[in-house]
Amino acid sequence: MIKIIILKRDKLGDLLLTTPMLQLLKKLYPKSKLAVVAPESSAWILKNVSFIDQLYSYPQPKSFNLKSIASIFIQLFIFLKIRIEHYDIGIAAGGEYSPRAIKRLLWLKAKKTIAFVPRNIPIKGITDPVIEPSHIKKGRHESKRMVELLNPIIKLKERLTLPSIYFKPPQEWLKKAQFFLTESQLQKEQYIVFGLGARREKKQASKEQIIETAIFAYKKHKLKTILVWTPGGKNNKNYPGDDEIAYDILKNSPKEIIPLRAPLDLTIGVIWYAKKSIFHDSGLMHFASASPGGVIGLFADTTITPNPDQWGPLGLKSSYIEAKKSIKELGITFLHEEISRL
Repeated sequence: MIKIIILKRDKLGDLLLTTPMLQLLKKLYPKSKLAVVAPESSAWILKNVSFIDQLYSYPQPKSFNLKSIASIFIQLFIFLKIRIEHYDIGIAAGGEYSPRAIKRLLWLKAKKTIAFVPRNIPIKGITDPVIEPSHIKKGRHESKRMVELLNPIIKLKERLTLPSIYFKPPQEWLKKAQFFLTESQLQKEQYIVFGLGARREKKQASKEQIIETAIFAYKKHKLKTILVWTPGGKNNKNYPGDDEIAYDILKNSPKEIIPLRAPLDLTIGVIWYAKKSIFHDSGLMHFASASPGGVIGLFADTTITPNPDQWGPLGLKSSYIEAKKSIKELGITFLHEEISRL
């Protein structure tokens, strides 16, 4: 039995965009042991999925204290546990060259090691280097970049059909969502979700745009709008929230807008039952792209921030709108056409 370990150090959206590659790998190596190691903050996405045989997760402390010291020892224990498993293939599954990820991969002592590397720069210990995509294929979607890491072990077809992005919320999350909908006198698919949370102001829709979208969605399809945001203030260094923006919108909001200041589990559950969701480029956008209703992704100022060619939402019911500089420049009716098609 071939044993394969995938290292994934990135955030929620990055891990979600790796799920097509993981499904493909398991499909092509059905009798293999496929394992993933990722931070606790994102590893839960892969809990109990059928195409992963072993999931390792480790803590990532945000500050230096006694708890962070303990976390370092936990990490060492987990990586030592993986090392003594003697994996046949190890893959550092980042979208670009990462010396730190490669160092961790090599420490695991897999027989075959695969990672992105810069052109013309040999990396000692990497048995099967793959040229970093940014050097050869600009605009390549992140999900396809992940699949390119399989080139050394799989003869990939040029027109390979990728599996869809994969996520299924736990039933408990959906029960919480159903309770919230009942309390709000809503049914499944009787609403859209509009998300705040852009860390850059240029990527955030204005108060007027959000209110206009809510009014139009109700007028056109009798759809309410659930406004979701990250709880907390903007000045929280570790976990900045969107309370200030949300409360400003809600001060004079129409009855068509229903606020939801909630943790991630309830938010994702509500997204799952929505007719459509609207999010800026973020982890929640990718969760919404995996939902039955799909998502409209909002991108702006993409010359210096993530662009939709690489980070756009996947799925047949997903689309995106891109602004040259700022979402606000698109005008208050910029979502009318998309909403009309629902």
